[in-house]
Amino acid sequence: MIIIAGSVLAVVALIAALVWGFSRGSSRNAPLIEADARPIKVRPDNPGGLRVPNQDELIFDRNRSARSATSGALAPEAENPRVDQLRAQLAERAAQEAARSAPPPAAPAQPAAPQAAPRSAPQAAAPAPPATTSALTAPSLPAPVPANAERFAPIANGRAQVQLGALPSEAAARGEWDRLQKRVPELLGNRRVSLAPFDREGQTTLYRIRTGGFTDAATARAFCEEMKTRNIPCMAVGG
Repeated sequence: MIIIAGSVLAVVALIAALVWGFSRGSSRNAPLIEADARPIKVRPDNPGGLRVPNQDELIFDRNRSARSATSGALAPEAENPRVDQLRAQLAERAAQEAARSAPPPAAPAQPAAPQAAPRSAPQAAAPAPPATTSALTAPSLPAPVPANAERFAPIANGRAQVQLGALPSEAAARGEWDRLQKRVPELLGNRRVSLAPFDREGQTTLYRIRTGGFTDAATARAFCEEMKTRNIPCMAVGG
């Protein structure tokens, strides 16, 4: 009996514990997780850096407020045309047009002027004033002839030469010589050219533009200095 009574008490205690635990678990609510109510970013009192005036001014809000304040104003009433004034203006304009188109009064006839006596000798024509041209419209003048141009005249037995360039083809060298002659005819117009080929190993052959007939090397160097003043490359050779 004691064993049966103990078993019954144990079963009752177990059932009571289960009922009590279930009642406690069902009466308690599930935990609610909420976001932090504090602001994510807090503006500091002293942000530092460069302080630009009026950087916090809301331009669009100011314009919007000004527009909303004046949006309720009434528009001015429509103008009523003054027909009488318009007709008077049209009549005055028509009168002016009629007066302008009327023929002018005839002028009184004047006696014919007596015929002038023939002049004994024609007067000399007054000299025309010298034509002045501005710096913008003045025609391009040829380069001045150097004072020592006769010094650079070629001679028959001159051994000194000058080189005025080197081009990769004979035709190009000939064309460059013709161009230089037209550019400085006072220095190259009476000279002959020598297109001497210059072979380079593994490279294109160059044709050197040379002209000779100078008295000595000093004359050739002086000629080159004169050519360089015209922005033309020049190099004295031999002599």
